[in-house]
Amino acid sequence: MKKTKIHVVPCVVIFNREGKVLLLKRARSKRNGGRWEVPGGSLRYGESPRRGALRELREETGFKLTPLDLRPVDTFGIIYPEMRVEFIIPLYTAVVDNGMDPVIRPEEHDDWGWFTMEQIREMELRDETMKGAYIMVRSAEKLLIGAKDHDRLNDGEK
Repeated sequence: MKKTKIHVVPCVVIFNREGKVLLLKRARSKRNGGRWEVPGGSLRYGESPRRGALRELREETGFKLTPLDLRPVDTFGIIYPEMRVEFIIPLYTAVVDNGMDPVIRPEEHDDWGWFTMEQIREMELRDETMKGAYIMVRSAEKLLIGAKDHDRLNDGEK
């Protein structure tokens, strides 16, 4: 039996002030192309998960956040048996101002959008997202609400 590879992939769930979540659509040329995902990517040698999450967020969206902008959510393990790999995902979250739109690189992503929790749940049920997208986004939302950031998320509605 072949061993499963372990791949560390820090990710960031980005909320805007309306409570919508930023998802990126993987480029068709990439593995799992056409699926929606939260920003994130491979950890580099010697890099902390938080620094890796910030770097990937900047590379994939152009958002320049600081380490203090990120709140740790949890760590997830997502297994892809067909690839013989388990992705260990240190997950972070942050809130950005409305009107902050990402600048994506076409070799990485084909599209982006701000989505409600319900839209993300429905997309995952239709197999349009990467595995675990909804549970990760939901966990980030619970953390923010539990941390009394609910008012910050809803500032755009007032």
